[in-house]
Amino acid sequence: MADVDLDRYREPSREPSVLEARRRALVEQMRWLIDEAEALGPLLESIPQWAVDQTPTEDEHSIKETLQALAAFDREVYPGWLDTVASADEAPTFDPPAVATYADGANGRPLADLLDDVKASRAPLADRVAALPADAWERPLTLEGEATDLYGLVLAIVRRDADELKTLAYRLHGADITQRQR
Repeated sequence: MADVDLDRYREPSREPSVLEARRRALVEQMRWLIDEAEALGPLLESIPQWAVDQTPTEDEHSIKETLQALAAFDREVYPGWLDTVASADEAPTFDPPAVATYADGANGRPLADLLDDVKASRAPLADRVAALPADAWERPLTLEGEATDLYGLVLAIVRRDADELKTLAYRLHGADITQRQR
């Protein structure tokens, strides 16, 4: 059996064509949230309102709060991070925003408006990221105490989206959301 040099997989390839493909893939993954919000609409509209507005414990966030926060991150947080990365002389440091910071008032908003807000906020952010020049992607930054670059930052945004939606999906899957009377 031939020896495999596992160290070669530590650092992603820096070949220009590979980096270009990676950028396109990350932007496409950012756009995934738009598709997901579109698909969630009919599903969330079909479940009882309390399942969308409430949480099982005080330290969790409702579906509406999470959706409002995701839209706010795209509109109010991430564009500023991109500006900072583009203009900083030294590696800037970022910490992910808390959902609770942007959740206030979400449960009083119509679900359709929140889903539309997610789509309307993500589209221009994804377009902006797609328009960044290749050299901007290589600028160093620190995210949650870890050295990375714009590739790592965009990947972290995509992963956070997926993690937040996965948490909501698991919660809904485990909940008794039938409309029967007890």
